Amino acid sequence: MKSIEVKNLNFGYTQDLVLKNLNFEVDEGELVTVVGVNGSGKSTLMKVMLGELKPLSGTVRLMGKDPMTMSSFKEVGYVPQSNVVNQIAFPITCIELVVLNLYEDFGLIKIPKKKHKQKAIDILKRLDLEEYINVPFNELSGGLQQRVMIARAMVNDPSILILDEPTAGVDDKSKGMFFDLIEKLNEEFNISIVLVTHELDLVREHLNLDNIYRIVNGELKNVAI
Repeated sequence: MKSIEVKNLNFGYTQDLVLKNLNFEVDEGELVTVVGVNGSGKSTLMKVMLGELKPLSGTVRLMGKDPMTMSSFKEVGYVPQSNVVNQIAFPITCIELVVLNLYEDFGLIKIPKKKHKQKAIDILKRLDLEEYINVPFNELSGGLQQRVMIARAMVNDPSILILDEPTAGVDDKSKGMFFDLIEKLNEEFNISIVLVTHELDLVREHLNLDNIYRIVNGELKNVAI
């Protein structure tokens, strides 16, 4: 089974199409990137893939399922852009933020149990974030916040990880650590990863990619690695 299948996808907010007849596939364990200039439609594609926007035509399948009809997204981890992350203004520790992504498993009372907290601790440790477990999320640097958001996405043991402009606003040192982490996740978890970015040269330099796709004028083209 393909992790992701996008076939003949068309989407537009108005009569003008933002995405035109897009086709691409991601196999299990593949690491791919989708690149394009700002405003090219990269984030729109992610929203369609995640079921937030409905295609005008064509199909999207995540682990064989239509995202528009999926009742649970446990199999899909998503890390939003840093400007979305920065909107987390309320006081919350790293473990509290990560454990919230296990909400579906909390039971009738919707309160995390010991096993949920332990699972959050385990993923934070595995991503070398043990010393930040009880640190308020808003006190972390941009690079560390991004790593905690990845831990949050990974706590459900997803089969797919989608990251939207994850290095935007992050310093060069943190970018290097981020790419090391992506390689680790791809190798150790055998997870399919889609990295959406406008920094192709940087990604190409640091990651061993399986495929590169570029959005140009709403169309998706395969780029030589």
